Amino acid sequence: MKASMWRKLTSPWYLVSSGPWVALCALLLQPMMFLVAMVAAFTLVGLVSTNDSFLSITFFGFPVLALALLPIIGLWFGYIERGRLWMLGFPEVPQANVSMPLKPFMEWVRTRYREPASWRNVLALVVAGVFGIFSTILLIFEAFTLASMAGLWFLTGSLDRTLSRGEVPGVFSFLRLVVHGDITPEDWWKFPLIAVVAIIVFAYTNGLVAATTGSVSKTLLSPRPEEIERQVRQLTSSRARIMDSFESERRRIERDLHDGVQQELVNLTLRLGMAEFELQSLERQGIDVDAARHEVSRAQEQMDHALQTLRNTVRGIYPAVLEDHGLRAALEELATHSMLPVELVYRAEDRLPKDIQRTAYYIASEAVTNALKHSTANTIWITAYTENNVFTIEITDNGQGGADSSAGGGISGLNERVQTMDGSVRLVSPLGGPTTLYGSIPLGENPPAVDDEAATAHRP
Repeated sequence: MKASMWRKLTSPWYLVSSGPWVALCALLLQPMMFLVAMVAAFTLVGLVSTNDSFLSITFFGFPVLALALLPIIGLWFGYIERGRLWMLGFPEVPQANVSMPLKPFMEWVRTRYREPASWRNVLALVVAGVFGIFSTILLIFEAFTLASMAGLWFLTGSLDRTLSRGEVPGVFSFLRLVVHGDITPEDWWKFPLIAVVAIIVFAYTNGLVAATTGSVSKTLLSPRPEEIERQVRQLTSSRARIMDSFESERRRIERDLHDGVQQELVNLTLRLGMAEFELQSLERQGIDVDAARHEVSRAQEQMDHALQTLRNTVRGIYPAVLEDHGLRAALEELATHSMLPVELVYRAEDRLPKDIQRTAYYIASEAVTNALKHSTANTIWITAYTENNVFTIEITDNGQGGADSSAGGGISGLNERVQTMDGSVRLVSPLGGPTTLYGSIPLGENPPAVDDEAATAHRP
C-alpha cells in the first residue's frame, strides 16, 4: 500500500524519498488539469453554440452555456483528479455519481444535474483552479529563486577580474544594496548554501501544499454515506439480476438437454432394442448373428451409460424435481443418487420461495460433491430447518477436514449468490474433521410455518 503524502512528510527520510518529486509533479499537474478542463469546456460550448444562432451571437450566451455545462465538465475532471489523488498516495476514492449508461443521453444529463455529487465535482474544479493559481505562483517563485542563486554563483567567478580593474558591474552594485556589504570571490559558497536551504524549504512546502490540495479534493469527491448506501443497493440489485439471468439460462439449458439430446438418446435406445428383436428373428431362421448381437449389445451398454451421464449432468445443471416438487424432494433425490450414504433431516416448510430453494439445493450439491472429491468421508448428513425467520441448511461429512473456502471455487460462488439474499455461507473444517458447510438465508417479513415432520432418506 502506498504511503500518503502526509505520512511521507512525517518521515525523516522524506528528502531522499520520492515524496518531493511526487509533490512537485502534483503541483505541476493541478494547474494543467484545470487549464485542460477549461479548454474542453470552451470547446464543448463552441460546438454546442454553433447549432444555436442566438447563443452564438449573444454576448451572454457563451458564459451562460459554459455554466450550464459545468456539471458534465466537473464529472470528467473528477475522474482525472482521482488519478492525481492516487499519485499522492491517498486511498482510492469511489465514484459518488450514479452509475448509468449514456443512452438515453438526455436522461443521463438530467441525472447528472440533479445529483449533489455532480456539483461537488464542480466545486472541486473551482478549488483546483484557485489552488492551481497559488501553485503556479509558488513554483515560479521557487524557480526564480533557484535560478538567481545559480546565476549569482556563476557571476562570483568573474568578480575578482572586475574588481582588479576597479570596476563593479551593475548587478553587484545592486547586490551590495541587498546584502549591505561587499562581495568578494570568497563569497561563492554562500549561494550554493542558500540554494540547498531553499530546496529543503521548497520540498517541504510543496509537500504540504500538495497534501492539502489532495485532502480537500478527497473530501469533495468522496461519496457521502447515503450515496454509498445507494451504490450498495445498486450493486446488490445488479448481482441479483445477474443471478436471475444465470438461473434462467440454466433452466433453458436443462430443457434443451432434456427435450432434445436426451430424447434422441432414448429413441436410439429404442431403435437398438428393435435391432436386438430383429436379430432374434434372424437367429430363429438359422442365421448366425452372434457377432452382430455382440456389437448391438455393446452399443446398448454405451447408450445406457451416455444416457445416465446426461441425466446426471442435467440434474447437476438444474434438477427438474426441484422445480416440480420442491426442495425436500430434490434433496431426497440428491441423497439417493450420491455415491456415499447420505442421511437427510428436513424440518422446514415445503413452500419456501423458489430462489431460496434453488440456492439451498446448490449449497447441498456443492458440499456433497466436495465430500466425494476431496475428503475420505464415508457418511454425509444434510439438515435443513427454519428457526427465527431464517432458513438454514447444514451439510456435514466425517472426512479428514482441512477444507479452505478462501481458495475460491464453488463455495465462493455460493457465498456471492447467498449474499444477494442477505444470507451467508460459512465453512467449518478443522484438521481431522468433521467438515460442515452452513448456509443461512433470511425468509423475509412473512416466515413460513415450520413443518416438524422429519423426512429421513438413508442410502446404505
